[in-house]
Amino acid sequence: MKKSITIIGGSVAGLTSALILASAKGENLDFDITIIDEGKGDLRAAAIYNAPMFPQGALANDIYAQIKSQIDSLIKVRYISGKAESVSGSKGGFVTKGAGFDEVKSDYVIFATGAGAFDIKGFEEFVRPHTLIPRPNKVRLEWSGRQELKPGAYVAGIASGVTSMVTTAMGSASEAACAILSDIAGTVAYHHDTPTSRK
Repeated sequence: MKKSITIIGGSVAGLTSALILASAKGENLDFDITIIDEGKGDLRAAAIYNAPMFPQGALANDIYAQIKSQIDSLIKVRYISGKAESVSGSKGGFVTKGAGFDEVKSDYVIFATGAGAFDIKGFEEFVRPHTLIPRPNKVRLEWSGRQELKPGAYVAGIASGVTSMVTTAMGSASEAACAILSDIAGTVAYHHDTPTSRK
C-alpha cells in the first residue's frame, strides 16, 4: 500500500514528520512524500544549544542537511521550493496549489508552517492566536484529537501551539506523523527500530 503525503513547511517540524513517516516504510507500506517550503523557517535565525543530539551551536543549514540525509537513506522525498496558497479536497484527495509549482495531490496533508501569518485558503477557519509566544501576530492552528484539523489534515510543530523550541516542534511533528500512521493502520501505530533492523 502506498500513501501520499504533502508537508507544507520544510523546517525542523516538516522534516521530522517526513523522517518518522519514512522510517515506517516497509514491505506493506510505502510513501510518496512532497515537502513544499518557502525557506523562511524561524530556525534560520537561531543557533541551537539546548537540543539533545545536536552539536552545540548547531545552525539551521546543518540541521536540515542532517535530517535530509537521514530521510534520504530511507526514502526519496520530493522537495519543492515555493509557497502553498490553497489546500482543497478531503482525506484521500487533497489538492495543494501555490506559487512556484504545479498542483500536488495527496492522501494526507501536514501543516508545519510555523507561527507566522497563515494565509493558506481552505484552512483559514482553524487560525487562532498563539498564546505561548509572547510576540504580536503569532498564530497557531486549532486542532482536536491527535493534532487533526479535519480528517486527513494535521498540524505539526510551532503551528500546533507548542512553545517555540526546536525540541517541542520536533515532538509535535513526530506525533502528527504517528497520527497518520495510526489512521492508515486503523489502530494505534508507530515504528521502532532495533540495532539490527536496518542491517
